Amino acid sequence: MTRTHPRSLVRRLKNGAAFVGIVWALAGSFVAFELLSLSGIELVLSDPGTFGNLALSQATQDSTACEVDKRDTARQVGTLSVSAARVRAWLLGVNLGRYAQSRQMVATGSQPDKQIRANVEQLTGMLAVPPPGAFAAAQVANANSEFVSFVERDDRGTAHQLAVLYSPEACRLYKLGAFWGYAMPVRAALPGQRSIYAIEISHYARQVKIPAELSDAMIKPTSAGASTRELADETMTLTDAVTKHLRADQ
Repeated sequence: MTRTHPRSLVRRLKNGAAFVGIVWALAGSFVAFELLSLSGIELVLSDPGTFGNLALSQATQDSTACEVDKRDTARQVGTLSVSAARVRAWLLGVNLGRYAQSRQMVATGSQPDKQIRANVEQLTGMLAVPPPGAFAAAQVANANSEFVSFVERDDRGTAHQLAVLYSPEACRLYKLGAFWGYAMPVRAALPGQRSIYAIEISHYARQVKIPAELSDAMIKPTSAGASTRELADETMTLTDAVTKHLRADQ
């Protein structure tokens, strides 16, 4: 199988980000709903050591996808080095989150939708893990919380196989990427607000030791006066920065 360097996958992210950002800019009435879920978040994020686990969803607290037992470790046969897998696990998660959003905001089977799904399939092939399923919210108003449950349940075993074949850290990077990827277009459409997944991103970023200057930038309120284009560009710059940080360890 032909392998594509992660840099080319990052370029694909950039090509689709502007399109999805424009779509989200038209969905103001929907994203305004998210403002209700952000109350009290300042207190939680001010002391994650004290409040972080209390604020996590039950789905996240109960998830065992990243746990590896002795029977699992005997089957570790990852096709990539552990360090290379970290980058690709992160990018797989980012593309999974973006794919979940594209299915909600553009027609299934459209060019952006096909391209993001192709990225997901290519990365799962490189990592030799099962492809994740396609997220579909039962209720649009509950889509954000339903996506958390979708990622944490790990019905296809994608996250768990990353933990088994490479490391629990690869599994957590995949989840971090998924929440960041899903939140990317929302971030561009909510100037002046924190990430809709500030709790989850903060939790997994701490676990995989993302530098504080990056993780803080991922969750802090965006500029209230920024345009959708400016926020989309800033979001892609942050995505690049995390990817480069992970690649530096290879």
